[in-house]
Amino acid sequence: MFRSRLWLLCALALTSRLGATPPLATISDTLFNADGTRFNGVVVISWPTFEASDTSNIAADTENIQVTAGILYVQLVPTTNADTAAVYTVQYTSFGVTQFTQTWAVPPPSTLPFRVRDVALAPGSVTGSAPAAATLISIADVTGLQNALNVRPPMGTAFGISRSAVIDATGAIDAASGNLSDCLHVDGTSGPCASTSISFIDGEVPQGTINGTNGAFTLANVPNPTSSLSLFRNGLLLDQGVDYTIVNNAVTFQSGFLPQTNDVLLATYRLSVSIPGVGFVDKETPTGTLNGVNGTFTLSMTPSPATSLAVYRNGLRLASGVDYTLSGATITFTTGLVPQTSDTLICSYRISN
Repeated sequence: MFRSRLWLLCALALTSRLGATPPLATISDTLFNADGTRFNGVVVISWPTFEASDTSNIAADTENIQVTAGILYVQLVPTTNADTAAVYTVQYTSFGVTQFTQTWAVPPPSTLPFRVRDVALAPGSVTGSAPAAATLISIADVTGLQNALNVRPPMGTAFGISRSAVIDATGAIDAASGNLSDCLHVDGTSGPCASTSISFIDGEVPQGTINGTNGAFTLANVPNPTSSLSLFRNGLLLDQGVDYTIVNNAVTFQSGFLPQTNDVLLATYRLSVSIPGVGFVDKETPTGTLNGVNGTFTLSMTPSPATSLAVYRNGLRLASGVDYTLSGATITFTTGLVPQTSDTLICSYRISN
């Protein structure tokens, strides 16, 4: 008799446990389309196998919830307090096309139903929940974390703080090497900074009496290089070595070229200008035959920029696009403006070093 009662009690306890229903949380909301109309379609909810907070074993499955006139109603086992981590994957399908997908983490039941915003996880949120004593969260548990890490450059072997960052050949970030006073180049190398001194003298009036007799004039500085001196007389560029000579800062006009009373002299020159990547070509005579027929002349280098080219014909500066055109290092004169046999051509321009 005693054994029969004990068996009956065990059977009742087992029946009660097998028949127990895990707690369910209610999600109820009204869904709208972007144009303000109510959503009509199917919400497909899927989940992995997990153990609920009451130790109920929830088997992996998928449930289709029909949504009409935007009304969503579903009851799901909570995952935020589950014994094993789990979430619900929710696909919104309309007219046979999946519109978008969400991840839901469902809290324990409440006296009021939850709305979608209460259960939907934002990108980067932990994809599941477990008791505080659970193991560490892995990268795969955080939505979008692995993709975010994949596009971030890793730390290189030469990484260091408080240094300029350099991307090495593998795409990793290293610290630039060198002295703190060095300059960093675009290829990641470093070295002593190039000295840059910029000193241009423009429109200087040489000192000396203009009376048709005096041929000695003095500049305020010594042009460096000497070829950088452009000396204009009444707006015409004079020919250095033909019209005048210069030694240090002393300008001496040749006999027969002495400035006359009321003449205007202006001088332009440089003083040891050093600009990284920039060079100067002064007073170059382009290659080409001066015969009144040939209109094509070649410079020794290509002007950079092209607009830096100044072409003088018999001391008069010509207009680019009107008197001539430039292509690379080739000057082509306009028809009807071809240099004549006795003409003098002088060109000055900048180049890229």
